[in-house]
Amino acid sequence: IHKHMKYSALLIGFLLCFAGCKKTDNNALFYDSSSIIINAGFYCGWGAGADSLFISRSEIKYLYYVPAESMLPKIIRSRSVPDTEWINIVNSIDLKDFIKLKYNSCNVCVDGCDEWISVQTDQISHQIRFAKGLRIDTIYKLQNKIEQLRSEFGR
Repeated sequence: IHKHMKYSALLIGFLLCFAGCKKTDNNALFYDSSSIIINAGFYCGWGAGADSLFISRSEIKYLYYVPAESMLPKIIRSRSVPDTEWINIVNSIDLKDFIKLKYNSCNVCVDGCDEWISVQTDQISHQIRFAKGLRIDTIYKLQNKIEQLRSEFGR
């Protein structure tokens, strides 16, 4: 009986380890939503300004760099993230669609403006860069949320 209990305990331990593993396949990404970090912003050539928005489970932080001045941020605002808002933010991201995007513009290279969005979890990190103001169908909810937060923090 003692021998069977030892094997049963090993089998249960193995099954628990297997069940706790995170898996990525073609149909879904499994991740801990509290590990998500979103960075977004824009950057324009000729000293026309830039901003950066950092969104995590605990904090939203906004930085704005005044046009034609030093690259030290002039406006820095932050606040905590209530649970209901975090759920709303997480629901605005379809990671499966986001990681498929391959945008990599360089409008700033010719003194234009680029926007960028980066999403990180404990398993992935993906960034896109695109023409400022471009609406991308597969991430419109995320773009709307970012724009809403930019408006809240004000420029």
